[in-house]
Amino acid sequence: MKTILCPTDFSKSSENAVNYAVEIARTFKSKIILMHAYETPVIYTDVTVSSVQLDFELLRESALKQLKKFYTKMLEHVKDVQFELILQQGLPSSRTVEIATEKKVDMIVMATTASTQVQRFLIGSNASRVIREAPCKVMLIPQKAKFNGFKKIVFSTDLSDENLIASNQVVSFGQMFKSEIIFLNVDNKNLIHDETDLTRVTHRIKQFVQYPKMRGYVCTDLNIADGISFFLKNEKADCLALATHHRKFLSALANPSITKRVSYKTDIPMLIIHLAD
Repeated sequence: MKTILCPTDFSKSSENAVNYAVEIARTFKSKIILMHAYETPVIYTDVTVSSVQLDFELLRESALKQLKKFYTKMLEHVKDVQFELILQQGLPSSRTVEIATEKKVDMIVMATTASTQVQRFLIGSNASRVIREAPCKVMLIPQKAKFNGFKKIVFSTDLSDENLIASNQVVSFGQMFKSEIIFLNVDNKNLIHDETDLTRVTHRIKQFVQYPKMRGYVCTDLNIADGISFFLKNEKADCLALATHHRKFLSALANPSITKRVSYKTDIPMLIIHLAD
């Protein structure tokens, strides 16, 4: 992984996301693109064009000053990671996707801004476009998250070929941190399981993934989101990983009953691997 894009609005939440990006960059020896996008207001006025142009220039200068100040603050405790600063005018979500595509970014690390991991962050917000259109992996960092490595990553799987093939991206990430990867299958159809089911699931996973520090787990729940939430409450995981289609993921989150349940722990980052639609 060569390049990580970290959009920032200079808030405490985005500062925490940058801290995560720094730790990932250190491990992978990656470069971080620190990007800020500022929006220009729509002005209806009778003033001269030169006056309006001056206001836009002042707005840009102010944004650039903030970005440099934020970068300088980061450098106070980060000496071994290469940064590239990018200032953009426009909608932050649009510019994030554009820069990620243009720079061939390997991962976007960005902050969540709500009380739950995905509620209100994805629904009805600019960030939904990043999740929907990102050309790479996306890691969402809650404000309350505290980096302590990625000792344990929970990967939610439906055991399909496509999903398990994609899980190797999570394994590639996890092995750099010597993570344990738990493959969690929430079965909402067969609510009674025994050891033979776990053996079957484990065998299925090993057909696609070869990694010494992994194990399978079968959880039964009529609602998959409930099953994931219950499991995370009982496992001290450092990250939840999902491999999903852009459209399916957002469609599912748009369902209020699911959105309400997918609250997880507010201190657990989420790694999203996109499958082709």
